[in-house]
Order: sequence, then C-alpha cells, then structure tokens
Amino acid sequence: MTSSVGKNLFYQSLFQGIRILMPIVTIPIISKALGAHGIGIYSFTNSIAEYFILLSGLGITLYGNREIAMVREDKKKLDQTFSELVSLKLVTTAVSFILYSVVVLVFLHRDFLYYIIQSLHIIAVLFDISWFFMGIEDFKKVSLSNLAVQTVVFFGIVFFIKDYNDLPLYLLLQALGNIFSQLVMWVFIYKKISFRFVPIKKMMRHLFPMIAYFFPQIAVIFYTTLSKTILGVLDSQTSVGIYTNTLNLSTIIITMISTINLVMLPKMSNLFSKNKIDEINKTLHSLIHAQLFISIPAAFGVSVLAATLVPWFFGSDFEALKVFIPIIAPVIIIMPIGIAISNQYLLPRGNTKIYAISTFGGAAISILLNFTLIPILGVVGSVLTSLIVETFVTVFRVIYLNKQTQFTFDMNLILRIVASAAVMALMIVVTTNGMNANFVTTLIQIFIGVVTYAGCSTALKVPFLKDLFILLRGKLYHSKRYKVKN
Repeated sequence: MTSSVGKNLFYQSLFQGIRILMPIVTIPIISKALGAHGIGIYSFTNSIAEYFILLSGLGITLYGNREIAMVREDKKKLDQTFSELVSLKLVTTAVSFILYSVVVLVFLHRDFLYYIIQSLHIIAVLFDISWFFMGIEDFKKVSLSNLAVQTVVFFGIVFFIKDYNDLPLYLLLQALGNIFSQLVMWVFIYKKISFRFVPIKKMMRHLFPMIAYFFPQIAVIFYTTLSKTILGVLDSQTSVGIYTNTLNLSTIIITMISTINLVMLPKMSNLFSKNKIDEINKTLHSLIHAQLFISIPAAFGVSVLAATLVPWFFGSDFEALKVFIPIIAPVIIIMPIGIAISNQYLLPRGNTKIYAISTFGGAAISILLNFTLIPILGVVGSVLTSLIVETFVTVFRVIYLNKQTQFTFDMNLILRIVASAAVMALMIVVTTNGMNANFVTTLIQIFIGVVTYAGCSTALKVPFLKDLFILLRGKLYHSKRYKVKN
C-alpha cells in the first residue's frame, strides 16, 4: 500500500459524499414536484436507455481500468492502449445509438420526447474516460470535474424543478450534466496521452476481452434495471416511481460504503500482476469487515427511520415506502460484500467466469421472480425480487471466495456489531416514539443512533474502524482465521 490509496480514497469519498448530500436536498424536491408518476416516467424511459448505454460502453469501465493499470508505467503502451480503447468505443457507441433510435421509432411512440432526451446519455458514454484516470490512480481529476458539473445540475434542480410540467427539463439537466462531466475530463488528458485513431485490426484485439466483462454487466442490468422495465410494462409507471424511491436510500448508503472498492481496484490489479496473493486476501478480509461496521447499523437505522422520514422527505405520493424501505434495507449489508469480492478479488484476478456465473444466476432469478411476483404483488414483488437476487449473488461469491482462500467472517465481531446496532435501533424507537414526522425528528433520531451505536460498540470492544484505518495506513490485517491456498 502507498499513500496514493489514502489520497484517492479522499477524493472519491469527497465526490461520493457530495453525491450523497445532494440527493438529500434534491430527492424531496423532485419527489414532491414530479410525484410518483413523473419519477416513474423518468425511471422507465431511463431503464430503456440503460440497455443501450451498456452496449455502448461494452464493459470498458472495468476492463479499461484494469488494462490501463497494467501498462501505466510504459508510456508507449499506455498511449497505444488508450487509443485502441477509445477508437473501439467510438464504434460501439455509434452502433448502440443507431439501434436505440430504431427501437424508439418503431416500438416506443409514447413519451417520445423523453426517449430523445435519454439518448444523450448514450452519447455521453463516448466521451467517458474516467476508466483511464482510475487506472493511473488519479482520482482527483475525475472527482473534482464530476463534482463541478454535478453542482451545476444540483442548483438547476433546486431553482427550476417546481412541478410535473418541469419533467422534460429535469431529464435534460440529468443528460447534459452527464455529457459535460465526461467532456471536462478531456481537458486533462492531453498532458498524459498522445491519442491517435488506430486501425480496426488493432482495436479489435480488445473486443472479446471487453465482451467478457460486458456479459456479466448485462446480467447486472437484468436484475436491476429490468425490474423497472417489467414493472412499468406489467403494472404502471407510477409503480416504477414508487419502486425507484424505495431503492434510493439504500443505494445512496451502498454507494458511500462501496467507494473504497473503486479506489482499491487498480491497487489490487497491480498486486495480482505481482502475484502477491497473501497480501490480497488479507486486504480483502480487512475491507469487508470495515464495511460491515458501517453497513449493519445503517441497515438497522433506515429501517427504524422510515416511518418518520418518508412523509416529509418523499411526500404524500410515497407513503408505501414506510413498509418497503425496511424490506429492502438488508441489501445495505449484503451488496457491499458482493461488490468487494467482485472488485477486489474476481476482476483483478481476471476471473470473469465466476463473476459472470453469479450475475447471470442473479439475472435468471430476477427475470423469473419479476414475471411471477409483479402480477400478484405489484411493487412489493419487485422489492422482494431485488432482495432475493442480491442475496443470491453475494452468497455465491462468498462461497467461491471461501473455497479459494478459506476466507471466514469474524462472527464474534459481527455479532457484537449486530448487538450494538440492535440496541441503537431500540433506543431510537423508544426515545422518539410519538414525535412528529419532520426534519427535526429525523436529525434527533440520527443523533441518538450515532451516539448509542458508538457507545455500545465501544462497550463491546468493537474496533472502531480499526480495519479501515489499518488498511489505509498500509499495515495489513494479519488474521489467523484463514489460510491461503497456494
């Protein structure tokens, strides 16, 4: 480990932190202005565009990150690899945009304007070179440039989104923000890269390796975005809006918890290239337990806060979220584990097979359960499907990791974390029972929760972010709870 990991984590955390703080302001504005139906239209049309956005990128975020990390010390190879990947992406984006246009013109006449605006997200993929900066571990430029653009979008939402009639403007703000956040990064690239278009033969050497990363992402889309598509087709766009906001809180928290995964991917790829397997497994062990220290109380917290948070935060159209948020809350614990295993072990190791099996298995379950449960349960069916699928994917990856490394969870530590989180939740319920559902009440509940959890975890001798601090300082967590198979 080097100090660059800590710096990169800071910039990624800064960007992700702002991305978390902004929705705290914008979600109430958007939810109350657009309502469940407006958010449903946005989410449903965006879900259609997502398939073509994925096709345009063709797995380059993870593949490009890994490839750049492996050649970053050789300027000639770095220039060549970057040029080949960008040239190939130009082709895939053009193909994707044409296919999207055909689908919209032939099949999707309703909400035509919204589909046109959503097409801008496909164009944005062409200019996305964040994978390059991640590969050379320069997260500062990616984070700060994205932050600048997102700040403009944020103020656009705050000042201009007032009611349902502003839905087209909201879609346009999101799309243009995406494009400009990608364009800004090109300002910094000319000092690092000598770009040139390359012959088709040279760029095509990346096609099949990229597809290996692309197929698992198809599966991810199937068990995330496809739920919105199926729900919109079998139920209604209003239901899609309710489902979307159900996932929002857990998604925000998962994004923050998983920030370190993107930062660590180039480092882990580098360790794998040097065959430092023992160091890799110890690092992963530290990372997962540090995440659990945050994710477990977060899941308990959102569950007990839902009843008083939903009315003032989401508005009257979303009362059902009082029930749905506690149902989906366990994914806050489950997903970061699966993400850590895939990003820090499977992908740096180049083991796309297991990554693909887990995601395609999740996709198959998602399709089956969505078509089975949505006609019967509506939104509840989608929520339950999301929980079941994420559980399957993570359990599958944990089992594989255990077979390869004899990785085990520190159950004694986890039980102490769960006990602390349970006491925290109970304290919140007991001390704030009967209080009005408003912003002040939520702040009081959060304060009580943080203080109680900190006190209980200290009393039970839970290491306060010990694993994370050790990880960033470069002193690996030397655990005797597992051995590495050679």
